[in-house]
Amino acid sequence: MRTINIGTISSPAANTLLYNFLHTIGGNALESDEGAAALRSFNRYARNARERMRWPEATKIKQIVPDVRVRSINVTNGGTGYSSAPTVGFTGGGGSGATATATLDADGAVNGIAVTANGTGYTSAPTVTFTGGGGSGAEAKSVVVGYIDYGNTAGNTNTVAELLRVTDVDPLSGDYVPIEIPFRVTHESGSDYGEAILINRSSTAPVWCTYRFADDNYTETGSGSGNESMPYVWSEYVVLGAYADWLRAEGQHDKARIILAEAEQMLLMEIDKLERQAGQTQYTQYFSHHING
Repeated sequence: MRTINIGTISSPAANTLLYNFLHTIGGNALESDEGAAALRSFNRYARNARERMRWPEATKIKQIVPDVRVRSINVTNGGTGYSSAPTVGFTGGGGSGATATATLDADGAVNGIAVTANGTGYTSAPTVTFTGGGGSGAEAKSVVVGYIDYGNTAGNTNTVAELLRVTDVDPLSGDYVPIEIPFRVTHESGSDYGEAILINRSSTAPVWCTYRFADDNYTETGSGSGNESMPYVWSEYVVLGAYADWLRAEGQHDKARIILAEAEQMLLMEIDKLERQAGQTQYTQYFSHHING
């Protein structure tokens, strides 16, 4: 993968974005606030380029084994005679760490169970147990579902930063359109990236995921993750985008619009290469009340 290094404000070495930016604006040095503004523009346009297409320099297709966890618990029998909420436990299922709390109605029956920890590593739905509370007869069934965790390790291609597609087979090696596995992104894990839930899928069988890995932020000192680089094909687009921002800051709005249009044309040409030469045409999906395709 051909990349272009970012460099630093204090040392805008040749063949870096900052050096190219200086050449574009016709300058030979940047004040610290100007350099910081340029790097903010680089981040903005690099992120825009990432999101416009499934660039091979920023996107990976690989098998991932979902982590099956307890998602919810359905009460099938509330029981009778409970004076306090019974303790909820789990047995079997091959995993660990799931916890839940029961609630009672006015008649002393269990009327709901809230999952307080999903646990990890389940291969099947664990059995729900009740102890204490002074009553008897409560029954419930757990529901498990597959999760794919996101991460935030910039530059690490094993880190899922944005899940784009999940399929049952390798989308690049089959002789038919692979079946899409629906998913929904949540932020329950407390991280910046969160996690994805595979809807109605509790299997631990591997799935094929198309995802973007976490990108680097370009910093003033060059002291980010240590991997401040970007696909070479974005470089002209990013520099011209930053130039347009610089022109707007100088009050040259008409010229900024011209430069931004030029930058957009450059990116569209690179997208066209992906679609024609790399075969990155996307399947059309449609949903109706009766058919998914």
